[in-house]
Amino acid sequence: MDVNLFGSKIIGAKYYHSEGNITSPDIPSPRDTEGHGSHTASTAAGGSVSGANLYGLAAGTARGGVPSARLAVYKICWSDGCSDADILAAFDDAIADGVDIISLSVGGSFPSDYFDDPIAIGAFHAMKNGILTSNSAGNSGPDPESITNFSPWSLSVAASTIDRKFRTRVQLGNNKTYEGITVNTFALEDSYPLVYGGNVPNTAGATIFKSVEVNETLAPFVVSFSSRGPNPITRDILKPDLTAPGVDILAAWSEGTTMTGYSEDPRVVPYNIISGTSMSCPHASGAAAYVKSFNPTWSPAAIKSALMTTAAPMSVKTNTDAEFAYGSGHINPLKAKSPGLVYDIDESDYVKFLCGQGYSSKNLQLITGDNTTCTAANNATVYDLNYPSFAVSVTSGRYVIAVFHRTVTNVGSPSSTYKAVVTVPSGLSVQVEPSTLSFKYLGERQNFAVTVTASVKDVMLSGSLVWDDGVHQVRSPVVAQAA
Repeated sequence: MDVNLFGSKIIGAKYYHSEGNITSPDIPSPRDTEGHGSHTASTAAGGSVSGANLYGLAAGTARGGVPSARLAVYKICWSDGCSDADILAAFDDAIADGVDIISLSVGGSFPSDYFDDPIAIGAFHAMKNGILTSNSAGNSGPDPESITNFSPWSLSVAASTIDRKFRTRVQLGNNKTYEGITVNTFALEDSYPLVYGGNVPNTAGATIFKSVEVNETLAPFVVSFSSRGPNPITRDILKPDLTAPGVDILAAWSEGTTMTGYSEDPRVVPYNIISGTSMSCPHASGAAAYVKSFNPTWSPAAIKSALMTTAAPMSVKTNTDAEFAYGSGHINPLKAKSPGLVYDIDESDYVKFLCGQGYSSKNLQLITGDNTTCTAANNATVYDLNYPSFAVSVTSGRYVIAVFHRTVTNVGSPSSTYKAVVTVPSGLSVQVEPSTLSFKYLGERQNFAVTVTASVKDVMLSGSLVWDDGVHQVRSPVVAQAA
């Protein structure tokens, strides 16, 4: 990122380049020479700035998710990519430095198994040390199974629209005007020739007007480029986890580059408007830091649970891929700071999950970084991982019965009673036992079982389980997917 944009907010900055030499346009410095780092960092924790805009577009006061937060920056990506060794080294340093949340808007181009994925490995080590890693889901949508960051111990974030979009008008020489979605910062002063290669003599004039802001009435919906589930490695864990704003986001931009990154572009700007799951990830990271500021002793899994179970349900009409697009729904940080109940998970639970998935002790140790081995005592089914969502894979046209065991911890009212509210479509049955949970003190834990019976002929059936005490609604999606 550009240090000049953040002043004393940055308390540390390091760079990593273990492979080869650093050559132009890169520089041997943690300074952002591309813009991406400044944009994501300011989205997560930038201070409040009045009058922020891109040539008059998106004008207003800009602020990050937690303006009071400090930033530690670890530069791992260069013009030639991001190496595995640098990613892992940055994770190690961030853990040693004692960060609270890791925001990583980086991902591979194809899914890798957990023991082969440096981001999954680094995130596991962060989790062991009480640090939640927030990851971008990927920008390879809307193809199914295109998500590339999906480890159960990290937060996988899809990208959705906001209630603002930019439209640009193009007027042709015949006075016909066409309108489309794009960000254009300038208006042409004259009409310029626009020709079709097969009809060169036609010299009717490509007048392009400056973009204007309009209201996006359908927002939020998951944008087409956002990578989709189902989870390509563990189909019985729903991914992505949730969605956050990632389209047409105005945030800080490095003045060590141009607006577009092209040397031919003379425009140097302090703010830019771009889109991607790279933009949605720091929104969720900021929300996670916000939740942690109110609940400093919570584990990474508890923070993640709070964000997922309070996420706003989204419309299937505007999100035809449903939970494979948005997971639990759209983040709601205000509700997440006081979710009522949380689904907590510790390192031993993840080890049991990995052993239950058939990982050898060698591959397990590549993830955990210690001498943990798989035994009969630490081998558990995926359905028993205390995840805040429920997913089951079904052979198309056949019935499946899956039993999930869950534990929730009371973080709401000391004395409270929650009732299970189940909403499911035809073909999907959900039974909860017990259907009422009564708590007498904060931190008390209660166990319950969810039995899902499903027959899936199409791609997916989905419903929800909500634990409701009249104040808190702790919502989990229930998804049955065709294998």
